[in-house]
Amino acid sequence: MVRCRKECSHHMGMVLEVLECRVRVCRWVKGCLDQEHSPCQTSKMMILTADIHPGGDDYTYRLLSFLKYKLNDSSASLKKLKEGKWVLYSNGRKWFVKKYSSQSRFIMQETLVRMLVQQNFPHVLQFHPIHQREMLIFEGHPIGLTIWLETGEPINYGNAQDRMDVLIVLKKFHACTGKMQGKWLDELPRYKWLKKWKKRLSQFEHNIPFLQSFIQPYYLYTYLEWGKRAVEQLEVLSMMEKPVCITHGDVAHHNFLRGKNGNVYLIDFDLIALSTPLMDDLQFCNRILPFIDWSLNEIKQLNVYHPYLNQLIFYVGLLYPTDIFREWNRFLREDYNYKQRAWNYLIHLTIHQFPQRMQFSQEVHHEMNRLLNP
Repeated sequence: MVRCRKECSHHMGMVLEVLECRVRVCRWVKGCLDQEHSPCQTSKMMILTADIHPGGDDYTYRLLSFLKYKLNDSSASLKKLKEGKWVLYSNGRKWFVKKYSSQSRFIMQETLVRMLVQQNFPHVLQFHPIHQREMLIFEGHPIGLTIWLETGEPINYGNAQDRMDVLIVLKKFHACTGKMQGKWLDELPRYKWLKKWKKRLSQFEHNIPFLQSFIQPYYLYTYLEWGKRAVEQLEVLSMMEKPVCITHGDVAHHNFLRGKNGNVYLIDFDLIALSTPLMDDLQFCNRILPFIDWSLNEIKQLNVYHPYLNQLIFYVGLLYPTDIFREWNRFLREDYNYKQRAWNYLIHLTIHQFPQRMQFSQEVHHEMNRLLNP
């Protein structure tokens, strides 16, 4: 193990330089959840487009001018947070401003939040009232304004109370969306388990020749083997379950915010899809397992997961190393600066946690064999 760490450090600089050249030839198409969907129709929403030439003034300055006009507030101010996201001060209030990739994505998310509010779901941040009467299109992209939340301590999956609070919100979200009706639901994508898993697995397998320059092949091929067995079992199970709710699609800790009032809010609905709660539940398990020493027993003790304990698909999903595939595939796609930032985290995830993951895998295999051979 020590030898592996030394080799990783020794080769890091050289490998990253080589990767910058090699990665250009192994770019992959974006995930199936990033596909465009045709915009749904709504009689309540009028689309207004800003007729402003994209060249010249700074984008933020031009956007502020647009929002001043739309909100009838000449004293409004706008501060950029990161690419495509700002904080707006207008009429004595603060708003979070986001640029959306397409009209259809904005409409689906605005509709979802509005429906959740109507069902008295208290864990979302409402859109600005202006969106009830019009869609704001600025230089070709929808602009969304939501209530700005003054936050307390960030959600941390290493904290047991935070994990429980997030899980409660997530299950409430599934319960509320399971009751929703309307033609707008037809516009939502269906989550395709097998296609998603196969894609990530294939990408990771293709990337192994690059990765084994600085990660011992034993680790890489062990993760690959777990992924292949999970995909094989998923094919046998033929996941054809009818969608029963809307799933969030990205239950990372940063998509849950705790307000100063103590309430937890769910944000960023870019990856919503029609599916079963199991999709989010498996992803949540994968997110928290590194913080609970990869304890299958602790997962089993969560009351909301008791219905899954005799379902083979639950253990198949736990076996699939989605975090390893996702993070290493991204590592090869990103630039040099990202690689430097992510390196230590990925080594910890892949190598330092490997003994606990191996024990976890053996326990999951035991449960799968129990169900396959009763």
